[in-house]
Amino acid sequence: MKKLFKLGLLAASMGLFVANGASAALDKSKTYIVGTEATYAPYEYLNDKGQIEGFDIDLINYICQDIGITCKIENQAFDGLFSNLNFKKIDLVIAGVHPTEARLKVAAFSQEYLPKELNVYVTLKANNYTATTDLKTVGTQAGTSQAKYLDEKTKFKVVKYQTNDLAFLDLKAKRIDAYILSQEVAKPLLASTPEFTTVGEPISDPLFGLTGPAIAVHKQNKELLDAINASLEKAKNTGFIDQLKVKYNMNN
Repeated sequence: MKKLFKLGLLAASMGLFVANGASAALDKSKTYIVGTEATYAPYEYLNDKGQIEGFDIDLINYICQDIGITCKIENQAFDGLFSNLNFKKIDLVIAGVHPTEARLKVAAFSQEYLPKELNVYVTLKANNYTATTDLKTVGTQAGTSQAKYLDEKTKFKVVKYQTNDLAFLDLKAKRIDAYILSQEVAKPLLASTPEFTTVGEPISDPLFGLTGPAIAVHKQNKELLDAINASLEKAKNTGFIDQLKVKYNMNN
């Protein structure tokens, strides 16, 4: 699904934003393509009308308005986002992504807009697992830092999915024992799916990210990165980030 923001007032998850105050070095004649993957609530997800919304979407709306650029959001496979960024098929990525050593080789990242998160294993209550040692087959989303963690730091049989939604279906069908994801993403899932629970303690590891979630741009696009960082500072200082945290019930 694609969403083209149109000139007008800032509206949740919709609108095209052009405003004063952007760096003169920015090319305002082009449309900037924003890559995301909308199965990662509360960061980004599809609402009942099939429209992309979430914390990241509201944030990128704010930034596009603030720095004076036209933005078009595209919903893409997560494991293709950084390849598309590297080949300049998209201009930036916002998808709850954390900078990692591997990602820093192909992209430049903004300052974090939220603190680092812990990760958890989600499983079925009916499985009656009491520890992660009970797990044999664990699912993860392809291309994520969680996938890298499972590959390098665990001995589980790892099943990789294009979207979280597909994994949750397999979890319910007991085709996997558990699924690993961030605490913030697990929270709405657990609230809406009473048959799910977590097993083991929350996990922290450098492989999950060097900082909290940030916005990625092409390494050569310093002007865009500088403008995004300035806008993020403004979003923090004016309380806009805090407003989004309340809106989306995020603790971090």
